[in-house]
Amino acid sequence: MTRHLYQSIFLLGVVLLWTFSANAQVTTADVVGIVHDPTGAVIANARVSVTNLGTGVTRTAESSAGGDFVINLLPPGTYSVKVEAASFKTFTVTTVTLASGDRTRVDANMQTGQASETVEVTAATPLLQTDTSTLSTTVTSQAVQDLPLNGRNFVQLAQSVPGANGGPGNGLTSGNRPDDRRQTSAISVNGSPRLSTTR
Repeated sequence: MTRHLYQSIFLLGVVLLWTFSANAQVTTADVVGIVHDPTGAVIANARVSVTNLGTGVTRTAESSAGGDFVINLLPPGTYSVKVEAASFKTFTVTTVTLASGDRTRVDANMQTGQASETVEVTAATPLLQTDTSTLSTTVTSQAVQDLPLNGRNFVQLAQSVPGANGGPGNGLTSGNRPDDRRQTSAISVNGSPRLSTTR
C-alpha cells in the first residue's frame, strides 16, 4: 500500500512539473475584439474571419451576446481580419502582424449598409497590448542573421532584449567568474533571479 502511495505521489509530481514547464512556452497568438454598431451597441452573432496571408488558412468565430470574440492558438504571421453581420457593411482590417505570445485587440465598428460594401481599415501596431499583462519580445530572423554572436552562443540573442543580461558577476551559471571560462547560459530579466527566468 505504501509503495503504491509513493508511486502515485511521484507521478503527480512529474505531471505538475511538466504542466508548469509547458505553460511557460508560448508559441501562438490570439486575436480578440468586440463588434458594435455606430451607436456603440454590441452586435451578437457577427461572423469573424481571420486569414493567414502567408498560408491562406482561415479561422472563424461568432461574436457572443456581449459582442465579444476570441480567436486563439494562431501561429505567428501576418493576418487579415474580416467581420460580417446582417444589415452592416463588411469590416476588414487588411494587415495584422502577430508574434508569439501576442494578444491583439481588433474592435469592429460596423457601419449600416449592404454586406457587399466594405469598410477597410489599415491597422497600426498598438504601442501597448491592454488585453494581457505578459511582457514579451521577439527576436526576428533578421536580427538572428545580423547580430554578431560570440562563438555562435544563441543565448546572447535572449540577452539582447530590453531588461535582460547575463546575471550578476561571480555566478555559477553566468560564466563570468574569473576562474570560469564557459560561455554564459544565464538570463536575468529586469532584476529577477536567473533561475526564475524561462528560456
